[in-house]
Amino acid sequence: MKDKFPEIYKKKIEKLKSKVQESYYYHYDDKEYKKEKNLDINDLKIKINNIFNRSNFVYQTDVNIMYKNGDNINKKIIGLKDNYLLTKDGERIDINDISDIN
Repeated sequence: MKDKFPEIYKKKIEKLKSKVQESYYYHYDDKEYKKEKNLDINDLKIKINNIFNRSNFVYQTDVNIMYKNGDNINKKIIGLKDNYLLTKDGERIDINDISDIN
């Protein structure tokens, strides 16, 4: 039995076939991925309200929060109060610190 797993080869995509791939393809090493894409505070609030207005939202939902400092954290959010997101852990996240949320 081998102790080491084989390495995986991944070819870099040189030419994308469609605009959909161009919009949604990213790789961590790509320079465009590392650029901050900050949403306007009003656009961010609209996006957060859309998360809470989903038909499958009852009490909590899992979201991926991208902070302006570059951190990417998954959290369970339960509500929005003033300018803060409330998490299941009792944490308050200031909306001004967020660059995007999914």
